[in-house]
Amino acid sequence: MKKIVKVISKNFQEMIGEVKRRASDKLFNTTLINVLIVLWQYSYIYLRRNYLNQEIPLWLTKYWGNFQLAPKTHIIIIPFISIGVTAIGLILMAFLNRYFVRYAVDVMSFVITFFNLSISYQLIRLVKISSSPFNPLLNPVFFDLAIPFIFSFILVRAVLPIFISFAKKRGLVTNPDVHTHPGMILKNPSARGGGLVYAAVFVVASLLFVSINLQLLGIFIGLFLLSTLCYLDDHQSTHPGSAFRVLENPFLRLFLLVCIVLIPVFSGIVIENVSNPFGNTIYLNEWRIVPTLVTVLWIVWVMNVMSWSNGIDGQYTGIVGIASIVIALLSLRFTEPAYRGLTTMAIISAGAAFGFVKHTWYPSKVMWGFGATLAGLVIAVLSVLSQSKITTSVLIILIPFLDALITFIRRVVQGKNPLKGDKGHLHHLLLDRGWGVQKIAVFYWVTTAMFGVLGLLLSDRYRAQAVLLAAGLVAFFIVMLNVRSYTDKKVD
Repeated sequence: MKKIVKVISKNFQEMIGEVKRRASDKLFNTTLINVLIVLWQYSYIYLRRNYLNQEIPLWLTKYWGNFQLAPKTHIIIIPFISIGVTAIGLILMAFLNRYFVRYAVDVMSFVITFFNLSISYQLIRLVKISSSPFNPLLNPVFFDLAIPFIFSFILVRAVLPIFISFAKKRGLVTNPDVHTHPGMILKNPSARGGGLVYAAVFVVASLLFVSINLQLLGIFIGLFLLSTLCYLDDHQSTHPGSAFRVLENPFLRLFLLVCIVLIPVFSGIVIENVSNPFGNTIYLNEWRIVPTLVTVLWIVWVMNVMSWSNGIDGQYTGIVGIASIVIALLSLRFTEPAYRGLTTMAIISAGAAFGFVKHTWYPSKVMWGFGATLAGLVIAVLSVLSQSKITTSVLIILIPFLDALITFIRRVVQGKNPLKGDKGHLHHLLLDRGWGVQKIAVFYWVTTAMFGVLGLLLSDRYRAQAVLLAAGLVAFFIVMLNVRSYTDKKVD
């Protein structure tokens, strides 16, 4: 009995020690982030002090008129408020951690940072309306986009630890010692279903920063239905006796994906024309049903292409985040107000994706799961709405695109089900060549960024040729790796 009590006591002490360590890390990170915010506030005031009017409307809570005005030197109060809120918040975080109040440290960290970001935004607004004309330090468009990016990033960082705890309670954990999958390379247990957090944050942030229209409503409904499917699929993947094991059938899942994609398509997200790399533009709307069919095929294909590149810790986060940024930059070429909402949605997607880095980097604490298709749906519909050329969209995700295409063809040639997973994807082949997990993740980040930059810089005239050349080189590289892997296995 004493041994049992001793073991329980030791485990409890280790758990408390781990909680305190994580809380200490959270305290340090929160302190560092908010100190940087305060330093930025002081720097901004210093750079703009000569442009400020002698009196500024600092006291907006007072009666209208001169009562709202204060000497411009009083603007220094704003960073002092940030310092005070940060100090009080950190004290509360330390106090709550001492008494082990669940999630309190994460919530307080989010509240402190969000408050200081909000007051920083108000500082910029105050300077803007109270100054003589000056050249902006940063293009106002990029500043406007920074707010939704930071918001979605911080919200994901705040919600993910809570979701991981929820997933563990519900048994949504992939354990390589218990669960099997042909393409699994996971070494340690990891919570499943992180894509649900991405979708939830994307919807919440879009409701706050983007005007609602029929197309956005179609995206929201599609994400909700797909999130339900993803949760059920992740549940059956982690519970062998689940009643939803029927979702293991890849053809059923493909059918359900098509049905879900029809909703945003019918809301008006349709590919109306396709650029012919060898000549004129092909206008699909000359045929009634063709635009719908092409759009559905494109979106479903991109969803699967993206999802199949979710095999290495940290890999998928970079692909989604960088692709979203490229789409945001591509949509900036349009000046119409409608495209501003599209740009904002793309940057929200980027912020939400990069919020996963800490928890999905090797060794991961959470997996995207089948929820990777949620990010694929967002990327696909945004590429359609931004009127990106098919060649540009392919270039942005060239590595995942060709990996999926070659894998599909290889499985068909080998007489296998082309929709059933195996260990023949590019990341598996690179692992066979001795590459480490982190190295492969960085490889996907760098190549996605590189091809994305090409898509931004190249003109329409040369983009098609560049895509064909790059595709040929990448395809040759992947095919040679497949041949080498097949030869090595045959020799063994």
